[in-house]
Amino acid sequence: AYIAEVAPASIRGAMVGIYQSNVCLAILAASVLNYYDHGMEIGWRISLGVQTALGLATAIGLAFVGDTPRFLESVGRSDEALRILTRLRDGDGAAASAELATVRAELEEERIAGNATWGEVCGSAHLRNVVLLGCAVQLFQIMTGINAMVSFGGTLFESVGAVGLASAVTPSISFFIGNAIGSFGLVDRAGRRSLLVLGMASMAATMLVGGIVALATDPGDGRLPEGAGLVVVVMIIGYMFSFGVSWGFGAWLYISEVMPLRVRGKAVGLCTAVNWGPANVLSAFITPAMIAGPMGPGGTLLFFGVISAFVVPFALLCLPETRGRSLEEITPMFRFSGCGEFRRFVAGNLRHGTGMGLDAAKAEKGASKEVAI
Repeated sequence: AYIAEVAPASIRGAMVGIYQSNVCLAILAASVLNYYDHGMEIGWRISLGVQTALGLATAIGLAFVGDTPRFLESVGRSDEALRILTRLRDGDGAAASAELATVRAELEEERIAGNATWGEVCGSAHLRNVVLLGCAVQLFQIMTGINAMVSFGGTLFESVGAVGLASAVTPSISFFIGNAIGSFGLVDRAGRRSLLVLGMASMAATMLVGGIVALATDPGDGRLPEGAGLVVVVMIIGYMFSFGVSWGFGAWLYISEVMPLRVRGKAVGLCTAVNWGPANVLSAFITPAMIAGPMGPGGTLLFFGVISAFVVPFALLCLPETRGRSLEEITPMFRFSGCGEFRRFVAGNLRHGTGMGLDAAKAEKGASKEVAI
């Protein structure tokens, strides 16, 4: 959110992409560190110590980070907002003034729209449905296996006989490359919907193939034959790339675009809570139990492959395309209630990827103008 408020519009997408790329690089660095210290008696202390040191460095750095111009304007500190925005825009006072005027207009629009209460979010079918879809997107981002691959990838690789630094870092490198290609090259060309649908289909395929191969060739001693182990490793690497190019950044981008203005704060917060709460907790508890239990590594991969396969039709039927569309166009695309309108919503996605249709957006915009008149 901070990046979105301080970055120029022309590079805002790239800045968010850089943020996600930094996450990928951090995962890669953690993989290297864990590889070298996992056999040391104090290895766990080293890993926790590095985390603590980096956390303290971040906390100290945040002390030097100022408030955003948008926040300052919202609390009436306009002169300070203009001064900071001018500095952020490399001293271009005219551009900063024009941008701040846009911020004022947006804040006024938010003030007029008002903030919906939790009662309205739960009671209004139109608001409730889009929030539920956003929560589902965030739940599926985690429950399709990414945290399991990041946190327990080393255990999975050992079980298929893949050891060494290359096997430890290659999935993270694949994740990083996929994220870079998706966030910097494809998302504004191919669109959000296409990446989410095709990315999840690829994730499902790789997990299913890896799981089937692992189960079919398991000799019973916990070590797969070399050829089968190589196939499983390649499938996991392919999964990490597919996630990075689509759902890694795409899930966060999508929920920020589809939430109506009146519920955006509450809705995005709730969706994030689903991601970091139930989804992460479930993944953290069930993954080690599956790997160590009767399912084993192959069954674990197959489990996440089945869930990913289930999400493909969800993405195809329930996620309209948002690329290049304004909030006024996006919100009516999700305005459905009842089974009949839900069928129209699904049909619109299958035909054109527009949900309730752009005609609904035009009609709502025209109705708003008539009310204003």
